[in-house]
Amino acid sequence: MEEKKADGRVQQLLANERTFLAWIRTSIAIIGIGFLAASLHFTRTAGERADDQIVVMISFTSLLFGLLTMVGGAFQFYRTRKKILNFEVPSSTWVVIFLIVIVLLIIALIITYFVIQINWLS
Repeated sequence: MEEKKADGRVQQLLANERTFLAWIRTSIAIIGIGFLAASLHFTRTAGERADDQIVVMISFTSLLFGLLTMVGGAFQFYRTRKKILNFEVPSSTWVVIFLIVIVLLIIALIITYFVIQINWLS
């Protein structure tokens, strides 16, 4: 019986699957930030209209970008899988830049929310 030799692609494919699961966890965390911001805001005393709009914007942005991260992770998974099977070296530069922009945008919205809160407490 002939033994099949596994080339390096098997490990690369398994690593690709682990990376995809990491993208899913990241997208869930991004979505969770929006739900956390909304629940912390709306469980305390009634805020001003501007506060409510910013929190809704944070939540919506987090949900939207979390879903885009999930879709992008799936796209990247299949793109990388195809490249691995064709003995090509995959690169994920655009995904890293996309995620950095998302996180910076959400952080900017949260900072805006806190600045408004501090100004209204004064």
